[in-house]
Amino acid sequence: MAAPRPARDARYDWAAERTLLAWVRTGLAMMGFGFVVARFGAFLRMLGVTAPGVVQEENASASMAAGILMVALGVGANLVAVRRFLYNHRALNRGEPIDPSPFGPAALAVFAAMLGGVLALLLGSTVLR
Repeated sequence: MAAPRPARDARYDWAAERTLLAWVRTGLAMMGFGFVVARFGAFLRMLGVTAPGVVQEENASASMAAGILMVALGVGANLVAVRRFLYNHRALNRGEPIDPSPFGPAALAVFAAMLGGVLALLLGSTVLR
């Protein structure tokens, strides 16, 4: 006769859920900020603010591209969050160890840093012209 399975500690489930919610908050923040960045070029065009020799449409299209990338990155973060949550939830249900892989958070941080660098270059090139 098999020994009864011990009761699972609910704190693991709650921790997994908190992690999911933190990822979702991060993804939503990135999507919101991406929208703001995408609309920033239109805001500058509306104010008539450009650096000398810079075509206003270049600012708008660069802002739009950077904003779309940020929104896509936020969507990607949410998809990764759901995937990791479901994987860890299934593992907890089976009594297996969860996946503590740092790949998702590290990839998100690298992509966000790269996008931040691109935004800094865009802003710097606009200001220095």
